[in-house]
Amino acid sequence: MAICGICGASYDERAYQVVVPVLRASFDKFDCAELALKRHRREASRSALYEELLSEVERLRAQLPDQPRRA
Repeated sequence: MAICGICGASYDERAYQVVVPVLRASFDKFDCAELALKRHRREASRSALYEELLSEVERLRAQLPDQPRRA
């Protein structure tokens, strides 16, 4: 028996399962697989957004004139 990572239900993976190769996981229902894929995409887009923002901050910092440090 396998356990769905979304709803926690146990299911017989030999009888029926929804496989999502991108996630390298299987689920007991289509709804659970869809929800897991949506979460994965949301996390991936957050990561990409963070990297873009970090890059932009570094670019802007490079444009600032050097400021004397306070003692």
